Amino acid sequence: MLTNVPTDLLRAFVTVVDLGSYTKAAEVLGRTQPAVSLQIRRLEDLLRTRLLNTEAKQVRLTAAGVELGPYARQMLRLNDDIVAHFANETLSGWIRVGLPTDFSNTFLLNAITRFAANHPDVRIEVESQLSHRLRHELAADHLNIAVGIAPAGEDIYLVNSAVIRPLWAVSETFRWEKHLPLRIVRHPDPCEYAERMRAAMRGARRSWKTVLVTSDVAGIQSAVLAGLGASALTPATLAAGMRIGREDEGFPLLEPLRIGLFYKHARLSKAGHGLAQWLMEQINLAGQNPVP
Repeated sequence: MLTNVPTDLLRAFVTVVDLGSYTKAAEVLGRTQPAVSLQIRRLEDLLRTRLLNTEAKQVRLTAAGVELGPYARQMLRLNDDIVAHFANETLSGWIRVGLPTDFSNTFLLNAITRFAANHPDVRIEVESQLSHRLRHELAADHLNIAVGIAPAGEDIYLVNSAVIRPLWAVSETFRWEKHLPLRIVRHPDPCEYAERMRAAMRGARRSWKTVLVTSDVAGIQSAVLAGLGASALTPATLAAGMRIGREDEGFPLLEPLRIGLFYKHARLSKAGHGLAQWLMEQINLAGQNPVP
């Protein structure tokens, strides 16, 4: 009966996936290509399933490999956190981080600022884009770490996630005349927040109209505060002067979403692992609001 999966086998698996090549994985792991291939076969034998296929020199995940990915990355993250905790090394180097537009000027940026202040030898470059673009930038190695909305299907670079319930945000003086369409302020499509607003309104059989579209969360906040309309925000992005639209006012409940932490283990430095651990703690704290 299987009771333990060696982390060295999981690291070999994740490294091959991250780099897309057994040969490149062998170089990073300090092993030969046949040795890495043997580790993958051992892992497949232990789990009794095929994890990777090689087609035209391209490494492809099987369905089982896709399922294993998040578990393997979480185990490696915990392993690396333990090692870093007891190593107590000074962190240094450049880290490129991608944040979604709705978190780029709120708690996550504040968290990164605190991390940088505690590690003066670490230099951090922050990029703000919509979540789907950040995942593409990470896949292309333009980012070391990305935080964003996790897609419905498991992303191969998803390490961990927290569930957050979006809320209807309106100005303190906003009143919805229910015989009129709800005025909505939103991000451009594709947008998980916008889709949740539309789905909730369709489910409640209520009408709405979009009055402003902007990719800037500050623009969303300004429009809401000015009373232009309602929008979906997270607890971390609610601003002073806003209140939450209630169900008894006619605002239907919005479906929760997952905020994910994405990175490639094989590409991440010790400083990157330190920042990733810190960001995951902040994401988990943000996800502690109740999800009915």
